[in-house]
Amino acid sequence: MNPNLILAILILATSVAMMSIDLYAPSLPHLPGYFGTTPEAVKLTMSLNSMAYALATLVHGPLSERFGRRPVLLWGMIAFTVFSLLCAISQNIGQLVAARVLQGVSAAVEGVVVLAIIRDVFVEREQVRALAMYGVATALTPVVAPIIGGYVYIWFGWRMNFHVLTVIALVASVLIWRYMKESGQRDMNALQPREILRDYLELLSNRNYLCYVLIGGATVGFFFAFITAGPFILIDGHDLPTEHFGYFQGALVVAYSIGSMLAGKLARNHPGERIMLIGVGAVFIGGAATLIVVFGGFETPITLIAALCLLAFGDGPVFATTPSLAMNSTTSRTGAAAAMLLSIEVGIGSLAALAVGVFHDGTSRPFAITCMVLCAVIVGALLLRKNRGLSPISGGTPTR
Repeated sequence: MNPNLILAILILATSVAMMSIDLYAPSLPHLPGYFGTTPEAVKLTMSLNSMAYALATLVHGPLSERFGRRPVLLWGMIAFTVFSLLCAISQNIGQLVAARVLQGVSAAVEGVVVLAIIRDVFVEREQVRALAMYGVATALTPVVAPIIGGYVYIWFGWRMNFHVLTVIALVASVLIWRYMKESGQRDMNALQPREILRDYLELLSNRNYLCYVLIGGATVGFFFAFITAGPFILIDGHDLPTEHFGYFQGALVVAYSIGSMLAGKLARNHPGERIMLIGVGAVFIGGAATLIVVFGGFETPITLIAALCLLAFGDGPVFATTPSLAMNSTTSRTGAAAAMLLSIEVGIGSLAALAVGVFHDGTSRPFAITCMVLCAVIVGALLLRKNRGLSPISGGTPTR
């Protein structure tokens, strides 16, 4: 296999899965009127999609160990193609919610399998380079996708966003089928219920692992809450043109990227624990600023995004360190640890998205309160951990 070609295919597969949220987000405020339903029902297309993604990762991890990376990724992408088309032809909100749930289940294959393939194909320094290129390329998707999605909605309507996803996913499926070969060794025992249960129970009993995963999950929750509530807040509440929403989301991603780059530089001389705490501090400042803007009567699109940029900046160091800190704190199987990590993080994100939908009142207050609840999750996670000061970004003693 040509490693560079494989990396390009994996980046495409990841990007199309991410686009299933970001490309569609600017259309959200317009769907209640289109389907004759409520904003709360429309927001279920986001929260249930991410919840299905979170739960499905726990299944796809063992499946990829038993049947191989390539077939699981290929069939997952084919299923994603079909379900994206079903989203595009949905005739009512119930059909769209169901199609989005199935789309989330199939998208979860990418989340589990892609990083495993990178680890299989690349070694040592090449693996680090590949992961860096992968991270930079996929970070562009949340910036570009909502901008494209806004203009696609204006020019062609919301259904076209899912047709675009269908075409890109079909291309990715063909490339996976044509150029990818199996990269891992199949584990014939991977699907035994006893093995799966033992791995997951060990992880759930590991306090340090849970601490870092919960903190990382809270950072994911901030973005899921904004992607779900943000279009209604800015487009409906502040009369922002639909095609301009992507620029405001892009500002958050840029702030997040700056925080991530800072974390990369600090990692040369500082342990991961310290870098994470720096990010947590910035998250709390951003959360407090968001409360002041929303409840203090200072809210405009600019002031709200400015406060959230502080929060997103802090998310960068937190999200850059917590996966490594979590993985270094356990001796469980890598596949199980990665699947559990992804499931909990996206699960928290889906609950945050569900919360801003359930408590929707036409204002930004439910979103601001959700942000503060996520900050409380971080505080609780920090109190949960033991042996504080453990685990630099690389190395450290695994702890049960």
